[in-house]
This record gives sequence, C-alpha cells and structure tokens, in this order.
Amino acid sequence: MYELEKNEAINELIAITKSDSGISGPDLAKAHMELGRYLAKAMPSLEPEETTIVAMLRGGIFFAEGMYFDMGCKFQTFDAKYETFVRPKTKNIIIVDSVINTGRTILDFLTPDMLVACCVINEKAVSLFGDRLYTVRVSKNSFVGTDVKRQFGDKGPDTTMRLFNLL
Repeated sequence: MYELEKNEAINELIAITKSDSGISGPDLAKAHMELGRYLAKAMPSLEPEETTIVAMLRGGIFFAEGMYFDMGCKFQTFDAKYETFVRPKTKNIIIVDSVINTGRTILDFLTPDMLVACCVINEKAVSLFGDRLYTVRVSKNSFVGTDVKRQFGDKGPDTTMRLFNLL
C-alpha cells in the first residue's frame, strides 16, 4: 500500500473531505480533484496510451478526474449497481473511488494486474489490496452513509450526496 505523503496543502484538502467538515458541493468536488492530482503524481510511471482510469460512479468521479487530468490517460466510468464490469483493453487499469469502506464492490471484478486508488480507505479493507493500493489516507472510521449533515455514531453524511450537493 502507498499512502500519500502529507504536507500543509494536502492536509487542508483532507480536512475539506472529512465527513465532519460540513463542506459539500463544488468545494468538496474540487478538493477531491486536487487530491486525485496529488495521488496521480505518486503513482508508478505508466504509459498514458496504455492506461485506463475507471471511475466508480458516482462518488469516485471527481477524484478520478483529478488523476486523469494529471496522467493524461484513458478514462471511463463504471456503476457497479447497474452495469457488468467490462475490462478496458489497455495494459494498465486503475480502479478509482472516493471512499472504500469494505472493498467488496471492487473485489467482485478486480484482477491481480489492476491497481486501486482512493481518497480514503477503511483500515480493515487495506489488506484486501496490498501493494496495489494507492490512497490519500487510511481511516479507522466506518459508517453507513446517509442523508445527514454530520456523523453520529455509525451513521454519517454520504460522500456522494455531499459531492453532488444533495444534503
């Protein structure tokens, strides 16, 4: 696993993305994009024409876009709720999501030669991805995302709803 090295700018962006920040909409989406750019710089050097970023919908879209803008590779989206995964034809594939809680959704189609990138992953899911994982941060928190503005116990604001300003 690779966890992004922190500095003041990255810590400020992380503070915006946390569930208790109270920040939603374009400001949150921009923070995800910028963190995606930072993480892309930490990824191994991959040939853009032989690399596809697969953004997990909907929550992974902005983080994945940030990586895409930096890497200049191919880009596609995938909605695990409504689609069957079709492997891109490129050599390198990076599955990108904003939040990985249990990792089960990605494990359903992940193959050993794919990389995984995320803004935050629950510490219990880290071992599922090993050295294929690139993340901004690891969190001890695990909660069910719902339509609340602040986290209370095991329920907290859904990242996707926050990203799209739906809370």
